[in-house]
Amino acid sequence: MYDNKIRGMRYILVLIYALAFMACAPKVEKSPAQEGKIKIEGTLSVSHLCDSAWIHRYEQKDIKALRERAQVEPAGCDVLFFGSSSIRLWKSLKEDFAPLTVVNRGYGGATLRDIHYYYPVIMAHYRPKAFVIFCDNDLREKATVNISVGELFDLYRMLFDRLESDYPGVPVYFLAIKHSQRRETIRERQHIFNVMMREYAALSSQVVYVDTCTPLLTDKGEVNTSLFLEDRIHLNAEGYARWVEVLKPLLIK
Repeated sequence: MYDNKIRGMRYILVLIYALAFMACAPKVEKSPAQEGKIKIEGTLSVSHLCDSAWIHRYEQKDIKALRERAQVEPAGCDVLFFGSSSIRLWKSLKEDFAPLTVVNRGYGGATLRDIHYYYPVIMAHYRPKAFVIFCDNDLREKATVNISVGELFDLYRMLFDRLESDYPGVPVYFLAIKHSQRRETIRERQHIFNVMMREYAALSSQVVYVDTCTPLLTDKGEVNTSLFLEDRIHLNAEGYARWVEVLKPLLIK
């Protein structure tokens, strides 16, 4: 009987607290949406509508060209080159690597982030015996496109894993990020990344690190400007010849 009295008192106390809370709670007014009237007093300006809009910036030109060429080029090839504009602008690629059969799947402004996005378009139906990649646009001065060295390293590792899964046993030749006058302020970060990739390749059975940075420097370690175009970032014919000297023997072997 004593227990029943205790339970009864607890029930009364709970009821009192509940009523007190309801009395103190603020009244909920009907929202404009409930009334069927919504009025926008002002707007906020934004710089872009979508965070991924930049990924489609070359859809109507370079990516369209890649799709069209894939329809006429044979699937079999010795080497598939892909990456950024330094690959796309390599006009003498086929002659430089003869007698190897090569295809050029580079496009201007490419970053590792949109290479992952356009991966099915870049690779298409091709079945190469080797891959060559060069892409140096992720490390830049602009905050809107720049990422950290560690983030870029992870993007490359994911790409290598993807290639190994889709093309087992096919080697991937990574061309070291080149130093240039136009990107002189990030030279230290480029160097750190190249060192990381060289060490990664040393432990990999698939990835081959190719030092395409040093051949473009003077004996004093400065950028050899005579090997670049007037834009101070892309290579001229002599610059590409330096790359051929170090890369072709590896591909032929």
